[in-house]
This record gives sequence, C-alpha cells and structure tokens, in this order.
Amino acid sequence: MVSALMPRMPAGSPSATIRGLAERLLISRAAVPARKPVDASFIALRVDRLLAMGRIEQALSLLKITADERQDENLARIRAESMFFNNDTAGACTAIQNERDKYTGLYWSQAQAFCLALSGDHTRAALIADLIREREGEIEPVFFAAIDALAGARKNGTPALQAPAALHLAMMRAAKLQIPAEIVQGGAVSVLRSVALSPNVALGARLIAAEKAHREGALTGEQVLRLYLGIPFAPEELNAPITAAEENWSPRTRALTLRSAAAQKVPLARAEVLRRAWQIGGERDSYAEIAGPSMPLVAELTPAVELNWFAGDAARVLFAGGRMDAALQWYRIAARDRAASDEARAADAALWPLAVLADTTGTVPLTGALLTDWYAVRRQADPQTGERQARTLFALMAALGRPISAVAWQSLLNAPFGSNDTGLNVAWQSRVDEATGGRRLGEAVLLAAVGAGESEGGVLKLGDALRVISALRAVGLESDARRLAVETAVASGL
Repeated sequence: MVSALMPRMPAGSPSATIRGLAERLLISRAAVPARKPVDASFIALRVDRLLAMGRIEQALSLLKITADERQDENLARIRAESMFFNNDTAGACTAIQNERDKYTGLYWSQAQAFCLALSGDHTRAALIADLIREREGEIEPVFFAAIDALAGARKNGTPALQAPAALHLAMMRAAKLQIPAEIVQGGAVSVLRSVALSPNVALGARLIAAEKAHREGALTGEQVLRLYLGIPFAPEELNAPITAAEENWSPRTRALTLRSAAAQKVPLARAEVLRRAWQIGGERDSYAEIAGPSMPLVAELTPAVELNWFAGDAARVLFAGGRMDAALQWYRIAARDRAASDEARAADAALWPLAVLADTTGTVPLTGALLTDWYAVRRQADPQTGERQARTLFALMAALGRPISAVAWQSLLNAPFGSNDTGLNVAWQSRVDEATGGRRLGEAVLLAAVGAGESEGGVLKLGDALRVISALRAVGLESDARRLAVETAVASGL
C-alpha cells in the first residue's frame, strides 16, 4: 500500500500542517514498511517526492545516508537532479562522470554533453548532441540551444519549455538563456522554486513563481522576503508603497509593501503598513499571497498594549501559518485590553474560537456558558453563518478531546442537520479508521497527505479533517492535530 500511495502524495499543499507531516514521513523510518527490506526503488520514491515538493536539502540528506549497494539508475538520476536543483553543478557533474560507464539513456547523454561543455570540451559535447538529435522528439528542445550557446553559437530566442528537468534549468543558467515567463503558469512546484531563485528569469515571472512556490510550501517566508529585499525599486515607489499598491495590486507591489514594512524599525509603523497590505490583499482576493511572506515580519514584533488594535490581524496571520504560540500571545493582548478598546474587544471575540483550539495550557477561558453565548452572538449576526461556524467549532473541539457541555450541543439541535460536507470516499475513510485503530503512524500520515492532495483545492473537507485530527491524536501527534484543527477553522471562516 505504501508504494502504491506514496507517488500520489501532493507536491505542494496550502496546509502547513500537511506539508510538515508529509516531509517528516518521507525522511523518517516511519516511511519504511514494517519487516520489509529498504530497496533502492523505495528510497528513490521517497527522494522523488521530496524533490517534487521542492525540499532539495532534505532529498540530498536522505541520499547521503543511502548505502552504495542500494544504488540503481533511477536513484543515481535523482541524485544528479537533486544537485542540479541545488545549484551544485560541479557536484552533479562529478556524479555523472562517475556513472558514465553504467548508464547510457538519453538523460545521461544530455548530462554528459552538458558537463563536457562546461569543462570546455565543446567538440565532444557537440558530438553527443549530434548522436542523440535523431531522438529530438524525446528531448527538451532547450538542450540543443544550451549546448550551442555554451559553445558560443548563440541564437535568437529560447525554445519553449515543455517539461524541463533540473538538468535543463541548470543548462539554461550556465548558458545565460532567459527562462520563458510562461513556465510559471503550469510549472511543477520544484520548477517554480528554481525559477524564483534563478537570476536568468524576468523579475515579474520570478515574483509570480515565488508566490506560487511559497503557497505550496517549496519556499519559506524568509526566502521570499529575501527576494523582495533585493528588488531595485525606484525612489518614488519606496516613498509611497501603499499608494502604489492601491493603484496596482500585483506581485511587484506586494513585494514593495513588504519591503517597506521590513524597513520600518518602529513597531507601530510596521504594523500600520502590514495591516493595510493585508486589507488590500483581502479586498483584491489575494490575501494568502501577502499574508504568508509577511509572517517573518510579524514574528519580529513583540505583542504590546499599544498594538492591541493590530492584535486581531497579526494573530490571524500567525494562526493560519501554524505559529500557534506567537498567535496566542497576540490573542492574550486583545483579551486583556477588551474592556478598554473597541478594537481589542472585537479582536478578542473574533480570535476566541481559534485560541480555544490552539490552547494547550488551559489558560484560554472555556465554559459551556461562553460557548452558548458565543453561538448566540454569531447566530444573531447571521443565522446561517452562525450555525455553520458553531458546527465547525464544536466538531473540531470534540475531535481534539475538548469538553463540550450538553447545553452547548443542545443549542445546535434547533439548527438544520443537513450539510454539504461530502468529502473523500469510503475507501479512504475506512483505511484511515483502520490506521487509527491500529495506531499505525506512518500509514495515518500517508493517508492524510494523499487525502488532502486529492481534495478540492488541496484542503480537506470538515468531515475528513475531523477524521485526520482524530487519527493524528491516536498515533501521538497531538500538536499536529491541534495545528490542523486551527487551519481547518481558519479555512472555514472562523
């Protein structure tokens, strides 16, 4: 089952919890089927998934601990690809040189030609290119363009990319061929990561690639922020970043606003820039694109009374990004000042459900009366939305083992029992239940990752999320269960 399901693990996920679980599974012994030898194909499968996720360093680390006797052609190719993705062209060429007498497929011929060209042996590189040209329909067209360019025979334009390997992207960097901007429209997650970090790509395409790669977890917020800080903005842009963003909300102006926020050393000034940027993102249906990369900037701010007006926005960004402890600090600022400030009171009310789910110390107030009062307020504001939010919160609390009074459950009985929460099929549900009952950690995590990847938008429906949360708790992953519960609550609009 593991070998059948592992190739279906998603290359990216909007859920930081699912991404983290998947990565830990792939690099841990839990990914190894019980009582079975670990062969090269299984290791290659794990490394391949890590590469697809853009987790290059983790893939290389796993390869380093693989015994030489378990090497095969597939694993050797994946090793070379990992090094090309990591911009270690010298290391990749050394590995290819060491394997030149073992493997003779098209990939190895292209790689050998590239490495020969890099070493200055253009005659032998051209000879290999000529020998495989009769199979050019099976080869990325940019291979031939890069071999020519490295020899000094540069032609106008770059061939369109079809499904480039890391080898081809490395060839384009070495030959100083511009990567076509179109690659960001349908490129694999690992390719998007490489494009975002490559200097031979138009800035606009790099920014789009960076946003997409970050959303799928292939780039951290810190990596995206470093890219933003290196952009040469004009002085007039730097003087009025919010105005520029309001006039033209784009990857470039999102980068500009975060560049401006990073430059603000006074916490109040930074908070003002961030809050307005998040507001614009929400208005323009691109909140995630600005919120994710801004998390490092929020994390540098210390929650304080004078920033209680900012607490709600800051905590929501941090909750969505899985930074529970930092988010709870902002919630506590709002809760403490709710009697003195309307904004703090609103933030306290809005954040309370998330704080209840994230709390591990019992310091967030929770009683049956508070639950029923919260539901009454939400239902009064919007009956349909209030009922949906109450069902979501109560269900997530139950999945986490949090107590819910009979009175609170009774308050939901007057609402319709119907739901449009149809999720994954019964085969998945049954297998998750089996893994839960058997306390099979690796299987539970694998099913969670594949299930999320095959759900609409990469997000588990509520019923499926509840099943996974219960499974994670059963196998001892309590903190992951809690993070997934908070993510589910945020995604549902709580």
